[in-house]
Amino acid sequence: MKSLLQKTLLFVVLFTSSLSVSAQTDAEVCQWVKQIILDTLSIDYNYKTRDRTEFRKNYSDNAWSALVAFLGGYVKVVKEQRLTLHPKFAKEPFIENQWVANGVQYWRVDSVVLVSELNEMVAFSMVVTKPFDRFVIQSVDMLKKDNP
Repeated sequence: MKSLLQKTLLFVVLFTSSLSVSAQTDAEVCQWVKQIILDTLSIDYNYKTRDRTEFRKNYSDNAWSALVAFLGGYVKVVKEQRLTLHPKFAKEPFIENQWVANGVQYWRVDSVVLVSELNEMVAFSMVVTKPFDRFVIQSVDMLKKDNP
């Protein structure tokens, strides 16, 4: 009986500590995604293509290509109209789903961003992973519509 009680207590301690670590990591992921989206979209008319290097390191090749293809045309508009973009979140990043594959943690993080200078609202759905010591956006899906 005593052994069963000890095993139960050990399980409870391990389970609750893993939930605490998971909650902390989830919050870290959401905060990191928020900062990356803000940094990536906060450009102005002085933006240079070489400036992308700093942002690029946070994305896989596929995610970066999708982002550039989807939002790339706006750089020209920003330069021509001498704009400075100030993105704001209509819906803060939140964990939609999470899973582990081959020992690596993945999170699907969704958010909605307003870019009033372009009169656009963009919904992001990103798969984030942390294969080593930092987070990386593995894939990104975007849907945009005119800001109502």
